[in-house]
Amino acid sequence: MKNYDELIDKIIDGVGGKDNIESVIHCTTRLRFTLKAKDKADVKKIEAIPGVLGTQSGAGTFHVLIGPHVIDVYSQLIQRTGIQGGGEVADDEPKEKIGLFDRFTRMMSAVYAPYIPILATGGIASGIAGLLVNWGVLNADSLTYQSFYSIFYSLIYFFPILLAYTAAKHFKGNQYVAAVLGAAIMYPGVSNMLVNGESANMFGINFPAYNFASSFVPILLAVFCMSHFERWLKKYVPQAIQFTIVPAACLFIFVPLTIMVFGPIGSFVANGISDAYVALMDVRILSGLLLGAFFSLIILLGMHWALTPIMLDLLAKQGFEYGLAAGGMSNYAILGVCLAVMVFARNREMKQTAGSASFTLALCGISEPSLYGVILKEKKYIGVMCVAGALGGLICALFDVAAVNFAYAGVLSFGAWLSTVNFPFYVVALVASISAGFILTALVIKVDERKKA
Repeated sequence: MKNYDELIDKIIDGVGGKDNIESVIHCTTRLRFTLKAKDKADVKKIEAIPGVLGTQSGAGTFHVLIGPHVIDVYSQLIQRTGIQGGGEVADDEPKEKIGLFDRFTRMMSAVYAPYIPILATGGIASGIAGLLVNWGVLNADSLTYQSFYSIFYSLIYFFPILLAYTAAKHFKGNQYVAAVLGAAIMYPGVSNMLVNGESANMFGINFPAYNFASSFVPILLAVFCMSHFERWLKKYVPQAIQFTIVPAACLFIFVPLTIMVFGPIGSFVANGISDAYVALMDVRILSGLLLGAFFSLIILLGMHWALTPIMLDLLAKQGFEYGLAAGGMSNYAILGVCLAVMVFARNREMKQTAGSASFTLALCGISEPSLYGVILKEKKYIGVMCVAGALGGLICALFDVAAVNFAYAGVLSFGAWLSTVNFPFYVVALVASISAGFILTALVIKVDERKKA
């Protein structure tokens, strides 16, 4: 493994020093710092560091774009700084004030981010398995097919258990107690008695039943409240008996409370959000244009953490989802832009950056190096990306192209898209987005060169 000590020291100095770091996590390409005082971060200084592709502030965090080797940098950063457990500090440490929306997107990111790579992996597995069924190689009732199919859909089905664990970590609760809470509401003896739309009875009280399979809002509400209750309880329960009393009290109270209260409330909230999204998707051409044009910018701003759970919920309920296909065209538009920059740009450094970013995007579907290293450095490329992505999104909308798995764009995940509804037009859309991005970027570069001549 390469040594990144010098890079880490410069980044830590740039964000205001170790004492200014409240916590740090990472995604596929970025270090995500939660800083006590964000104004202490020197953006120009950080972006000038060799090995840093760019910076971004979003969802209440400060992002430093590293690239695909971010895991190695993160691991060495943790070892070098001595930060443990995500870099948590005492509750009484000074913290930067952030808005409600930033708090919400930060929470969604922390809760969902660990599962995104697994969802993509599962999407590839189930996509290939579905294709083999269509070709008659596998039987849909066989154990082989069901095993690979379950890699993706078991994750979505048991989301309440998995999200309870990561939500408890974010809310500073007991992760294992939260996971048991999620498991309790998913236990077949309980789950089979909760039929959506029907009435259930507990303690002699009638309430609207809600089945928690594939859901996310109720468990987040439950774990949020339980984490606060847990901390309150620890103030009054003697430490010698907290080991048993606190988990027992949490589960005895919040298992029935989740079933009777958070389930119906969460159902109402989730259905309202989902209905609004479905209403937008019903206007197929408009939604295709918007998602194709702006989905990469939505990801850039961290707002996709509010959108992804809705898409996954619809995918689980319907077996298909339109937005994932249309939104993916934005990535292919970026690929077209980067390929054109690699071929036509005069700046040698920009050509190298575009070439490297193109390879990462084409192979893995990771767009951040392309966005930070190429697109955001020239405003005209943002317009090209939006136009080319909108073209692909429009084609998806016109021909009702829909994803049946969650997957990234790119070669490694392409198997998951083979079973896409109206797959031939999915291919037409991505080719159109890449081509439009390439041609329009080439024209922009040539026009700029003539103006400078």
